[in-house]
Amino acid sequence: MMKSVASLWIGSRLGPIERASIRSFQRQGHEFTLYTYEPLENCPAGVVLRDAREVLDLGRIVTHHRTRSPALHSDLFRYAMVAKTDFVWVDLDIVALRPFDFTSDYIFGYESFDSVGCAVLKLPKESLALKALSAFSSDTRGLPPRLTEFQRVRYFFKNILYRGLPIERWPWGSIGPSLFTAELHRSNEIQRALPLHCFYPVPMSEIPQFSDPDGYRRSDAPEGAYAVHLWGSHLSRHVAERYAGVFPADSFVNRVCNDDW
Repeated sequence: MMKSVASLWIGSRLGPIERASIRSFQRQGHEFTLYTYEPLENCPAGVVLRDAREVLDLGRIVTHHRTRSPALHSDLFRYAMVAKTDFVWVDLDIVALRPFDFTSDYIFGYESFDSVGCAVLKLPKESLALKALSAFSSDTRGLPPRLTEFQRVRYFFKNILYRGLPIERWPWGSIGPSLFTAELHRSNEIQRALPLHCFYPVPMSEIPQFSDPDGYRRSDAPEGAYAVHLWGSHLSRHVAERYAGVFPADSFVNRVCNDDW
């Protein structure tokens, strides 16, 4: 049973990794729906474009106060999209290796030994974890979840100062994989998590495999892998530092971006 996949792009132009991610799903026979808040200049042919306001209309893009990254908005959007639609959410640095032909509506997997990732995500509407995560919004205020002992002291006083600390001022990734994993444990849905090799066969610590010449190959993917996560922002930083921002010709990421893999 082929699943319909979708994602969000904030901006007017896709990068090479994002375009390659979309094309990888199209090559596997998936229709790809892309939500946007503004027109795109270079969307791949065949993509179904939809107004992101259908899912989450806040009148603004919610960004992390320190980094100004829209990743927080993306987190809010993905939970809303999974709750409101039948799409499988995929980050735009996920490269599909085979069709997403799952029969279950529980589609997520471990990204490390003890943490579940959100880069591929689908949950049934009645999921308790999904309901808990969907409760967060741009108006959420208060103490952030899952603070360390040191953080708890700092954020206790910040919360008092702001009379309820806005979600934009919470620590980076506060409603990401760590909280997702905790909510899955709380609801006992963690048992539905797919093995690490399904979506995250290469850990973030090994991203040079994707950029180094003669590094990762399609044939290196373990049997049963559905996709590989390129860890896009981390990979881009590595390529900028080591290769002046240019993907080496014989690297996995360059082959993927040129549909030569």
